[in-house]
Amino acid sequence: MKKLTSMVVAFGLGSALFLAGCSSTESKVSDGVNEMLETTGQLSKAIDKGDQAKVKEVGPKLEDQWSSFEDDVKKDNKDLYEKIEKYLDPTIAGSEADTLDKDALSTLNDQLTDALKELADKTK
Repeated sequence: MKKLTSMVVAFGLGSALFLAGCSSTESKVSDGVNEMLETTGQLSKAIDKGDQAKVKEVGPKLEDQWSSFEDDVKKDNKDLYEKIEKYLDPTIAGSEADTLDKDALSTLNDQLTDALKELADKTK
């Protein structure tokens, strides 16, 4: 009987640790997505105002934010990972360009924002 109780306790602890790990991954992705959405919002305002200095300051932050959780997205949501990558790289490149192409960058940023919102909905 003691052996059975020990096995049940060990299984319960193992399950709890596994579930805690899953939750932390989802939390990490959710936090990262929210941070990126805040940044795309700031970028959108800077683009609308034509504030190239602010665009150059804010846009590149997206890469560091994305790199903190992109592997988890790639593993669990391959389609959304590819969709985000499709718009992320050109958005960052556009934000670093010598001249601001407001229309193109605004469109890319909006598409990136939509892809991030899709991921946010999936990780709720």
